[in-house]
Amino acid sequence: MPYYRRNLCVLSLTIFLAAASWNQIIPFLPLFLKQMGVGKSLYAWVSIVFALQSISSIAAQPFWGKLGDNYGRKVMVIRAGFCLMGIYFAMSVCNAPWQLALLRFLNGALTGFIPGSVTLIATNTPSEYAPRSVATAQAASAAGLIVGPALGGLLGVLVGYRGAMLVSGFAVLISTLLVWWLVQEPNKPRDVEKTSLAQDFLIALRSPVQLAILAGIFFAWIFSNAINPYLTLYLGEMSTAEWLVGIIYALPAVAFVLSAHMWTRLGERVGFERIVLLGLAGGGFCAAVLALAHSVWVFALLYFVTGIWMASVQPGTAALTCVEVDESFRGRAYGIQQSAGTLGGFVAPLAAGRISSMFGLRSIFLLVGIILLFGAITFKLLIARWRDA
Repeated sequence: MPYYRRNLCVLSLTIFLAAASWNQIIPFLPLFLKQMGVGKSLYAWVSIVFALQSISSIAAQPFWGKLGDNYGRKVMVIRAGFCLMGIYFAMSVCNAPWQLALLRFLNGALTGFIPGSVTLIATNTPSEYAPRSVATAQAASAAGLIVGPALGGLLGVLVGYRGAMLVSGFAVLISTLLVWWLVQEPNKPRDVEKTSLAQDFLIALRSPVQLAILAGIFFAWIFSNAINPYLTLYLGEMSTAEWLVGIIYALPAVAFVLSAHMWTRLGERVGFERIVLLGLAGGGFCAAVLALAHSVWVFALLYFVTGIWMASVQPGTAALTCVEVDESFRGRAYGIQQSAGTLGGFVAPLAAGRISSMFGLRSIFLLVGIILLFGAITFKLLIARWRDA
């Protein structure tokens, strides 16, 4: 088996384990805060806990991507894995919301296991196979999102939320050791131009292709980061059974696993920029319609359809990076893209928390729909600039 296929198999497994460990915790952080005794300020703490990771990640991810371009991507994945493991173990013993918020801040600053793994695949796979390999890795991450919430709900009943965090820590430890022992990086970074982080950002922003990619990722992250922190609370208002909450939470990930390769193959024929545009427009329309769903079953169906549309954005932008961005800059490009996403992840829960406190949780879906439709218009304008360049 060629090394790049073995890498893909190992990294897809470790990405799945890391994503499952992450997503068995994230949906239940609002309930964990409740368990700590947070009362009237719950919505505020939910916004803070979810936003702080994004704040630290905005600057940290390009920094780690830059180090990866200079010293190797594998070592960055291993570093991120050990840091994430330590954060999970620390979360299992925290007793106050400010402690959880601090650990989430450190999470954004020190980790990046999955983005680093995707970069490692993209830079150590022949270019003709890279887009589909990256889509496979992203599907593994989405599969972790499917399994994670259900596993988290089960572990929450069996061993409590703290026990679930310990399980996550051990899962990441196993993943990190597998990368250390089994993954090869023959395509090590060449000597690259010495630039500062500010210069790297300017390079990306001045590139019409990269600017369009950054915009697509920014708006796509708003979708999940505005909805996910409040979804369990919203479904609770609909008197949804706890087992069904985990299933509905995972529906966009199910949609991604089922449709990511279809979108990638379509992108190879019609252009990856077109599938990103379709995803933002279709996702925006469906997200707005979610605000009108009063039945949990209708909501679940619409949420799944929205997930299918949004499933085009991540493989589309990753494929554009594989084929349009120079390999020597690719690690930094993925890091800057992570920053664009986390900027959306920072803005989204704060805006969602604000609008939900004014108009109720249902208004979040209308807000997300409007933002995604605006994102589709913005992306289309950037495509026109790209083609004229």
